[in-house]
Order: sequence, then structure tokens, then C-alpha cells
Amino acid sequence: MSPIESVPVAVLNRIDDYVELLYDDIPEKIKGSALILQLARNPDNLIELARNEALLSALSRVLREEWKRSIELSTNIVYTFFCFSTYIEFHSVIIQYKIGSLCMDVIDYELKRYDQWKEKVEGKKQVLTPDKNELPKSRIPEPKRRPKSGTWAVTDVNIQKTRSIVSSYHEDLCHASDEFLSKSDEEQLKRKLKTLSKRQEQLLRVAFYMLLNIADNVKVEEKMHKKDIVGLLIGAMERHSNIDLLILIVSFLQKLSIFVENKNAMASKGIIEKLAPLLDSPNADLVNVTLKLLFNLTFDTKLRNKMIKINLLPKFIQFTSDDKHINLAMKILYHLSMDDRVKQMFTQSDCVKLLTDMLLLNVNSEARCESGPGTTDVLLALCVNLSWSERAAQQMSAEGRLRELLARAFRHRNAVLMKLVRNLSHHRQNKALFVEFVGDIAGAVTSDEASEEFVIECMGTLSNILNLNNNIDIYAVVERYNLIPCILKILDPVNQRDPELVLEAVVAAGAMGAEERAAAALVTAGGGEALVAALRQRQADDDHVLQTVFAFRQLLSHPRAAQYLVSSTEAPAYLIDLMQDKNVEIRKMCDSCLDIISQMQNEWAARIKLERFRCHNGQWLSVVETLGAEGGAGDASDDLPPYLSAEYLTTHRLTTSDSQISLNDDSDSFSGEADFNRANSRNTQDGQSDELLGLSDSLSGKTSEDDTQFTKKLKVFA
Repeated sequence: MSPIESVPVAVLNRIDDYVELLYDDIPEKIKGSALILQLARNPDNLIELARNEALLSALSRVLREEWKRSIELSTNIVYTFFCFSTYIEFHSVIIQYKIGSLCMDVIDYELKRYDQWKEKVEGKKQVLTPDKNELPKSRIPEPKRRPKSGTWAVTDVNIQKTRSIVSSYHEDLCHASDEFLSKSDEEQLKRKLKTLSKRQEQLLRVAFYMLLNIADNVKVEEKMHKKDIVGLLIGAMERHSNIDLLILIVSFLQKLSIFVENKNAMASKGIIEKLAPLLDSPNADLVNVTLKLLFNLTFDTKLRNKMIKINLLPKFIQFTSDDKHINLAMKILYHLSMDDRVKQMFTQSDCVKLLTDMLLLNVNSEARCESGPGTTDVLLALCVNLSWSERAAQQMSAEGRLRELLARAFRHRNAVLMKLVRNLSHHRQNKALFVEFVGDIAGAVTSDEASEEFVIECMGTLSNILNLNNNIDIYAVVERYNLIPCILKILDPVNQRDPELVLEAVVAAGAMGAEERAAAALVTAGGGEALVAALRQRQADDDHVLQTVFAFRQLLSHPRAAQYLVSSTEAPAYLIDLMQDKNVEIRKMCDSCLDIISQMQNEWAARIKLERFRCHNGQWLSVVETLGAEGGAGDASDDLPPYLSAEYLTTHRLTTSDSQISLNDDSDSFSGEADFNRANSRNTQDGQSDELLGLSDSLSGKTSEDDTQFTKKLKVFA
């Protein structure tokens, strides 16, 4: 802000005279506040001014009482306190006089007044009249003024004349009537609105800047949130003509967006739609700060979806070619790529190919941002996310890009780049492209030179290639590169390898088990025992357990390997124990393995049948055992298995209702009725339907000798 031309140069020694001017009429107050502002803009004077309580009290009082009468006066005073806010040592001065709260009131009033001016000029409706409860301006008593003599008195001299001199600069707009407005008058009002809005924007800018400075205090920021600082900032964003004000507002919103309460407030007020036009601004600073705010907002899933809905993705992709915005654009795209639906949208243009080429040019670059990962790191992470999309993976691998990616991954031993290659190998249409690289990848697995992270990705890639790929002789690869000893070494609990590496070794064992000769070689070398030992150590990890059971299933599909696995390892015992695992996928895989084992001629078949019976009827059997233990000795000649106690049937009353038999309400183990005929409709996990228990006939409920007769029928679970 330029100093007022008519105001002389301020001198610190005359500060008392300037304070005296604050007690006069509006013109003198404007002059006095301008002189004080000159002093405050010099940092060397701030300490002396902060000690002058009379000055601070007068400034805060005038701002509180006169801010509606003159924007120029309000701007001078707020600017003075802004000078204090630039140093954290003086924040207590602003808080003490509650200038922050007063500034928010001023901003709110000015924004509403601007809307009224705009509606008036555009002819939408009349400027709102003051509220009926508010006294008309002519009836508001004038504040007491302090004459230079030092005595207090109420003066009425030239009151009307004073009002005419200091009439508010917006009175022409407020009192204009549509009845006599000509085209020239309308144009004149528009010019006045433009001029007056510029003055108002000066006040808004200095007020927002002061609030931004004192918002370093979290408690102060919380108070601002309660007074809807977010709503004020978003309301002022419509001033697209003032770039400096927009940069300040967006910067303030970026700071506030760190807290979830402010972020939610922004979302409720349509912040994404407000920010979208700013991305088209020719001002690079405004675009940059807008991208920073959008990056903070991308941590919210709903706001990410909003960005996609209003078609901001192409704009973000466009910014990747701009050196000034590429880092922020990559971070935003990385967050957007976490949604599967958005991954497909990247493939609708040449974006994926361009990103891959950009990665090949900059991989392993040493460039880093001042804080956080470098652009290349973010670009690599973005490509890893996109590689999960089948169509994106196909575009990344085409035109020789896969060969270049593998070459750079092995040259720099970059684990993250190898993870990208591993994701590409996950898709069936790409597996044929990896055939020529099997030797390089298998050699990296057995090499001791690479880091453990790199070996993990190579082993995962090798497993993907070997799995369901008819173009590769798995046994030849295993023998040539001596993979079995390497896997057994990793699975050995004594070596205490990384759990993720152990998991990948189990997956590789499952991939080898798909081929008969490789499966036989694996179990002969002790692969079954190694898998069981690793399972014993990692039985709390569902991923490890599921992959181990799958490896067992692969080995059991070959007679020779299956015979060795069943007869020489503890795998069947662990599979039986896992029948009741909480994980549904593990239970399904165990059932598939046990089906194969139960069809083999060995002692495990009978045990599997018995354990399945117990598993299927475990709840009913537990009740029977409990009640049988409490019922006494019973009939010793009963031939029922120990799971079905004869004492249970003879010591509990049964009542008849047509063809259904239910437990009596007086039973000490059940309450209500239990329909035993439902047992006839139970299904096994193998798809077989067997009756567990059927009871025919009934007891009459009378205490007679015939009441003890009943028929027991038991069909054992097959």
C-alpha cells in the first residue's frame, strides 16, 4: 500500500500527537492512523509501539467503533496490527486486544456488503436495508470527542457538515435508485464498484494476512474455525481479478487443510469446484499453491472422487510436462491412482506410455525435493500403482519398454523398479514376454550379491512367470539354476530370513509343484519338511499359511510327491488341524488337500473321516459329552461311540409333538425346543448329505415303566 500523499513523514517522538488525532473526526482519524502505520512499518519502532498501551487501546477502540464508517481507516489500523503479527513476540498484543476476532467480523461484513453492491449494479435486487432492530444512522449518537485542550465535552458543532465531508465512500451505491439510472449512470456505478472493490480487497488482504500469521498458534486457529474462517476464505475466492489476494487465500486454506475439521468444512462448501478455475490461471505461483492445496485434499477419498467427477485428471496429467509443477502433479496423480476405477482412466490416452518413457529417462536419478521424495521416486510409485491395471500393464510392456525396464532394474539393483516388473508379470497377456528373461531373473534369485529386497521382487516375478506358463520347462529352470537348495535355505528357520522373503520362497515352492518332476525333486530334497518347519514358525500369518497349504495341494496332485509328503512328513496332521481355521480360504484349500489324502490307501483316511465327523458335529458332540459326564454311569452294554453317551438319552425327558421330537423345557442344558429332525438335512463339506441322528417313537411324558422305551437310530458321518 502506498502512503497517503497528504500525510507527512511520521516521527516517533510525536506519537502522542498522532494518538490525539484518533479522538477527532474521521478525516483526522484517517490521518492519525496513517502516521502510526508509517511508524509500524519500520520494524525498529515495533518494540516502542508495543509498550505504548494508550496507543494500542486507542487503535483497538477506533477499529471496534468506526470500522463500518471508513474502509480506509479500517485498513490503516488492521495494517498496523499486521506489522505486529509478522513477529511472533508481538502476537500476544493482538490476542490481548482481540484484534483477530474483530478482523473476522470486518471481513464478514465487507464480503456481505460487496455482494449487495454487486447485486445492485447488476440489477438483481435493491441493496438490503438495515435491520429494523438497528438504529438508523441519523439516530446513532456521536461518540464523545476529546478536544485538544484535554477536557471532555460533547460538541454539536457542524455535525451535519462533518457527516457530509466524511460520508461513506459507498453511499452513492447504497442510495442509487433504479428509477433514474440511465446507461451512463450504470456505467458510472460499475466503475465505482470496481474502484471501491479494489480498496476493499486491500483491507481483505491485510486482514487475512494478519490472521494467517497469528494462526501459528493452534488454539487461535481453533477459535478461527469456530468463527467459520473457512467460509470467509472461500467466500472471498470469487475475487479472481486480484491475484495476490487469491494466492494469500489459497495459501491460508492450505495451512488450514491439515486439520480434518477444516478439511470437512472445505468439502461441505464445494472447495474443489472453487479451485478448478484457478488451475487455468496464467500466474504460476497461484497454480502452484492451488496444487499444494489439492494435494492435501487428495488424502480424502470423497474429495478425490470429486476431482475425477469434474474432470481434473487431464489437467493434472498436463502439468507433468511443466517443470514448475511436475512434482506436485505426480503426487496428486499417485493418490488418484490408488482407486482402481481411476487406473483405467489413465489408459484412455497416451499418459501411461509417456509416464513409462519418463521413468526410463530419469530412473535412479539423484534429484530430490527439499522435503519428501523426489519426482522420480513419486513417478516410480505411480507406475507401480498403474501396473495393477491389466490394460496399463500391457501399454507399459509394449514397444520394447519391458526390456528397458528390466535392464535398468538389474543395472541399478532397484527393488522398487523390480516391483514394477513383478506387477507386470502378474498379468497373463504379459507372461509370454518374460520367457526370454527367465534365466536372468532366476540367476538373480540365487545370487548373493543382490539385496534382500531385490531378491524378494525377483523371486515373486519368477513365481508369476512359472505359474501357468506352458512355454517354460519348469524342471529345466529349477535344475539349471539350482533353485531348490536356495529355497530350502530360505525356508530353514535357523537362518531367520525376512518373513516376506520366506513367504515368497513358499510361493515359489508352490509354483514348482505344478510340474511333476520338479515336485518330486522338491520333496525328495526335503521340501515337505522345510515347508512344515516354516509353517510351524509362521502359523499366525494367514498369508503364509494359505500359501503353504496351496504348495501342499500342488505337491499332492502328483502321486510320487503325494506319497512322500503323506508318509514322511507331518503335513497331513497340520492340514487336519487347519480344518477349523477362521480363514475361509484356508479351510477350502485344506478340504481340497484332505480329499486327495483320504482317497489314498493309508492310515490317514480313517482319521480324516473321524476328524471331519467331529468338525462337522463339534457343537452337538460337545453338548452330548458334557451332559453324558453329568448323567452317571448309565448302561455299560451300550455300543454307541464315546461321543454319543447313552446316559444322555436315558436321563433326559423327551416330549412328542406329531412326528417331531424336542427337548423338554425343564432340561438343564437347553431352553426352548430343539428340532432333532433338522439333523437329517445337514450337508458335509464334500457335498455329501448324511443324517447324523434320527429319533423315532417318543415318550408319553408319564412316569410309568413304559416311558423308558424308545428307539435310537444313528447314522455315522461318512
